[in-house]
Amino acid sequence: MRTVVAASVGLLCALQVVGAQRRSDIPAAIERADKTFAEAMVRSDLVTLANTYGDDYVFTDPAARVSHKAELLDSFRSGVIKIRSQEISDVQVNVYGDVAVETGKLVSQATRDGKDSGGTFRFTRVWVNRNGHWQTVAFQETRVLPNP
Repeated sequence: MRTVVAASVGLLCALQVVGAQRRSDIPAAIERADKTFAEAMVRSDLVTLANTYGDDYVFTDPAARVSHKAELLDSFRSGVIKIRSQEISDVQVNVYGDVAVETGKLVSQATRDGKDSGGTFRFTRVWVNRNGHWQTVAFQETRVLPNP
């Protein structure tokens, strides 16, 4: 009986260590997912975008306009949204179980509705792990104004 208890405690400790190692890998996985997502936006890769946006995705832009997955996919498909480049830096990822909150800096060259929508932004993105796949469910960006 002592052997079974000792083996069970040993297994439990090993599983906790493996779980901790996996959790420590999540920030890097989120950064990779975001890089792939940014590249998909530049290429207007609708398949990757559709798989990365959660069905309940909400985007709040600097003008407080709210957009959802279907509208954004249509905008990429039709060319209403055109992103020429995106550079993401100063990233921090905090993990809360199957949810990760990413913050950072985004510099983009883009147009929406034919108007320049690029610039430098601070952003917050929420990711949810669904069946082993990270999807973004919320994104908000705030334009960084030049110092006066």
